[in-house]
Amino acid sequence: MWTRRSSKLLLTLLGHLVLAPAASAQAASLQDAQGKMQTGDFAGAIVILDKIVAAEPDNSQAWLSLAGARERSKQHDPAVQAYHRAIDFAATEGRALYGLGLMYAADGQTDSAFAYLEQAKHTETVNLTRIGVDPRSTSLREDPRYLALFPTEAELAHPFLEDVTILQEWPGESAGDQFGWIGRNIGDVDGDGINDVTTSAPSKNVEGPWAGRVYVYSSATGALLWTHTGAPGSRLGIGIEAAGDVDADGIPDVIAGAPGEGKAYVFSGNDGRILYILAEPDSASGFGSKVADLGDVDGDGHADVLVGAPGAREGAGAAYVYSGKDGALLFTFFGEHAGDAYGSAAGGWHDGPRGLIAIGAPNAGPNNGGRVYVYRSLDHEPAFVMEADEGSRQFGAMFVSVVGDVDADGTPDVYASDWAHSALGPFTGRIFVNSGATGEQLMVKTGEAAGDGFGIGVADAGDVDHDGHDDLIVGAWQYAGQAPSGGKSYLYSGKDGSLMRVYTGIVPGETFGFDATGMGDVDGDGIDDLLITSARSAINGTWTGRMFIIKGR
Repeated sequence: MWTRRSSKLLLTLLGHLVLAPAASAQAASLQDAQGKMQTGDFAGAIVILDKIVAAEPDNSQAWLSLAGARERSKQHDPAVQAYHRAIDFAATEGRALYGLGLMYAADGQTDSAFAYLEQAKHTETVNLTRIGVDPRSTSLREDPRYLALFPTEAELAHPFLEDVTILQEWPGESAGDQFGWIGRNIGDVDGDGINDVTTSAPSKNVEGPWAGRVYVYSSATGALLWTHTGAPGSRLGIGIEAAGDVDADGIPDVIAGAPGEGKAYVFSGNDGRILYILAEPDSASGFGSKVADLGDVDGDGHADVLVGAPGAREGAGAAYVYSGKDGALLFTFFGEHAGDAYGSAAGGWHDGPRGLIAIGAPNAGPNNGGRVYVYRSLDHEPAFVMEADEGSRQFGAMFVSVVGDVDADGTPDVYASDWAHSALGPFTGRIFVNSGATGEQLMVKTGEAAGDGFGIGVADAGDVDHDGHDDLIVGAWQYAGQAPSGGKSYLYSGKDGSLMRVYTGIVPGETFGFDATGMGDVDGDGIDDLLITSARSAINGTWTGRMFIIKGR
C-alpha cells in the first residue's frame, strides 16, 4: 500500500516528467498511456498512443510518449521514427533529441549519441544535467564530451537573473547526494546570536546507496558544525526539521527521519549526539518520512516532536507525538480512510496553552486531491479542515506549516501547498494560507505555467518588510522561464499578497527553490534573510545539490 500510493509524490519528485498542456480529452488519453508506462505496460501504452497520433498527427507530446514506449519495448526503428516526428515540433524538440541521444548511447553508438545530445543542449529547452542518473548514459561518462553537456563553472558561479546578494553558499559533496533536499532554520546552536542551518542529502551513498546524511552549519561563518550519516538504505534526512529545545539545555535540536529503517533520530543541536531514537510503532509504514517540531505541547519545558507514518493502517496514515523530555509517545493522530496517506506533511506551533498542529493527507477528500487537518494542540477533532480545490492533485503531500502571523491578528496562520496542482496544466502548483484563528482562507497563489512545480518550502519568511505581517517565500523548483529546470522563488507580502521580489535561476538544472524558508537577520542589517536550496544542482555532477542564504531585500 505504501509503495503504490503514499510514495507517489516521492517517485514523481525523483523522476519528474511534465506533460505539455493539452485539451482535456487529449490529456486524459495521454495520462492513460503514461499510467500504463509507469506500470510497465508499454504494449498497452503503444495501443493508446498509436490511436492518438493517427487521429492527431500534430500531437507532439503523443509522438514523444510513443517514442519512449517503443524504445522501452525494444522496437528500435519505430522508436527512432517517433522521436524524429517529435523533433519536428518546437514543444518537444529538445526532449526528443535528448531521448534519441540516450537511445543511441544505450545501443553503443557513442558518436550519434553525442550528436543528438549536443543538439538537445543547443535548443535550451531540456535539462541535460539529469543525464547522470539515467542508466542509458553509462557508456558516455568517461568520454571528454560528456562534461561539455553540463553547465560551465562560470555559469554555476552566477546562478541568478537578478542582482542577488549571496551571504552563504554550501555545495553538496558528490553527485547523486541531493544535498539541500530540505533546508531549515534551526535557531542559534553555536551561541553567536545568529540562527543556524540544518539540511540533508538523503540519497547520499555511504557504504551503500541511500544512506543519507544530515548537516548543521553556522550561518555566520559557513562552518560545518556537525554531521550524522545513516546506514545504507535508511534514507536519513528524507524528513528533517528543527526540533526546538528537546533536552532543555538552552540549545535548539534537530530531528531527522530515516523511513528506510522505520526510525526518526533526535540529535543534540550542540554536538550532534543522538538524544532519542524513535522507532515505528506497530509496523507503521513510512514512519519517519515526515517529522515536525511542535513546540512544548505538554508544558514541561521541553519541545515535543511529531513523526508521520503515511503508510500506517492500510495507508490511512498516522502521526505520532513524542515527548521531548523522555521520548515517550504522548498522542497519536489517525487518518480517516485507507489510502489517504495522512501524515505525509505536518507543522506545529505552541505558545503556552495555545497551539496549532496541521497534518496533510494528500489522497484524502472526495476527489482524492488532498486535505489538511488543523487541530488546537492535541484535540481529537480538527478545528478546521483545509480542502483541496478542483485542480488539486497532492494537496498536503509535502509542505504544510504554521507559517507565522500573516494577517497580524495575534495567532499564527496555516500554509499548505500542492506543487502538482493542475491550474494551468500538470504540475503548475498552488499554495493556500488559512487563518489559524478562524480557518478562513486568507491567500491563494498559483504558479506561472504548467510544469513549474510552484509551492515548494514551508514558506515562513518572517516579517521581511517590517509591516507587522509575516511574509512568505515560495519556490517553483522546475520553473523554466530562463533555463530548463532553472527554478524560481517568490517573496510575497503577508499583508496584501503582493509580490515583493523574485529570485530566478538561470543555470540549467539548478532547481533553485527546491526548498525555501526564512533565516531571520543573518548579516545584521535589520532585514530578515532567506534560505533557499537547489537540491538537483549539478555543481559537482548530476544531482549534487547546493544551498544558499541570500539577502531578503
